[in-house]
Amino acid sequence: MSASPLFANLRVIELASMVMGPSAGVILADFGAEVIKVEPPDSGDLNRNWHKIPGLPVSEFAYPFQVDNRNKKSIAVDLKSEAGYEVLIKLVETADILITNYRLKALERLRLEYETIREINPRIIYALATAFGEKGEEQHNPGYDVVAYWSRSAIETQIFPYDGWLRPFPYGAGDHPSGMAVYASIVTALYQRQQTGEGSKVSTSLLANGAWANSVMLQAQLAGAEFREPRPRGNSYNFISLHYPTKDDRLMKLSMVNFKKYWKPFCKAIGRSDFPNDERYATSEARSRNMPSLIHEITEAFKAQDLAYWHRALEDADIPHAAMPTYKEAADDEQKKANDIIIPMEHPTEGKMRTVNSPFQVSNAEKIKPGAAPKLGEHTIEILKEIGYPKEDIQTLLDGCVIEKSDS
Repeated sequence: MSASPLFANLRVIELASMVMGPSAGVILADFGAEVIKVEPPDSGDLNRNWHKIPGLPVSEFAYPFQVDNRNKKSIAVDLKSEAGYEVLIKLVETADILITNYRLKALERLRLEYETIREINPRIIYALATAFGEKGEEQHNPGYDVVAYWSRSAIETQIFPYDGWLRPFPYGAGDHPSGMAVYASIVTALYQRQQTGEGSKVSTSLLANGAWANSVMLQAQLAGAEFREPRPRGNSYNFISLHYPTKDDRLMKLSMVNFKKYWKPFCKAIGRSDFPNDERYATSEARSRNMPSLIHEITEAFKAQDLAYWHRALEDADIPHAAMPTYKEAADDEQKKANDIIIPMEHPTEGKMRTVNSPFQVSNAEKIKPGAAPKLGEHTIEILKEIGYPKEDIQTLLDGCVIEKSDS
């Protein structure tokens, strides 16, 4: 274990809301960086209250904000005022990294675009996260992962069912992988700065990350491949990645990429060792011609036993598979626990609980223990004192509603 956290000497200014930008900041915080979240007074980051929107799991605890903002500091400053802007500039002078997902016009209006920030601090890594990129007709358009990542990548097109509507994608499920790209770009720029001594601007977008997530299918289009017409499950092109209902009304998902390796063991596992010698299924051409009947017979086989039975049988046969879990099962997954994917934490108001860890480890560089996300303005006074504001000036800023501090 290192004497101090890996990023203990890094100061990060986070001018970001919701998920994509803050999810990059929280990884830096996990490895010990001081991440100062700059929020507008009164409202703060929208994600502080987004758990209250209809349709999300009901709780008084701001669970979306917690997972993306643990171990950060919060300073509430009105950046539209000259005095508030001066506070930010003093912070920028001391920072290694600035993360923002503000819209481009807002950055220009607030004098926070890269060119201005670089003049103040030439060594800073300026990380910009956007919805649709910095160029083109849509550069100023608003966008969240629901539209910029899932829809525009054609992932949604791929999975949209014939016979109904999709349920909403999970909260932040496109933002979080996109935030990993923001984090990766920051670390790449830090390496570059180590070589050159100069800061730089890095950027990525939900649009770019959605395209990368669906890059194989998009490359098929770019290569002129012929796309097949979608089919309903019973007439699918292949049985190897379908869901199968079990006797106890659960779903088992298969994934047999190495078909030659798995075909005979799979047939034995489901009690159909006759399939490899059945002329309907003995060759790939025969299986293609008779895929509906093969899917039907496999489906009937799965219906004969419960989920636990099939998990044991497929595991013994070394067949890639997964049960479709409930959220409770997904959260209580022993494999996640064993690999520190779900980890314990102590929250000052919620007590002992668990949280989702950031998704990688570095040997000899342990992460700091997960702590509570900050209250709005919790560290305002502390940070202003640190950057040289005397007590009377801080009080003037408070009286003028330029800054805000938390009540406790």
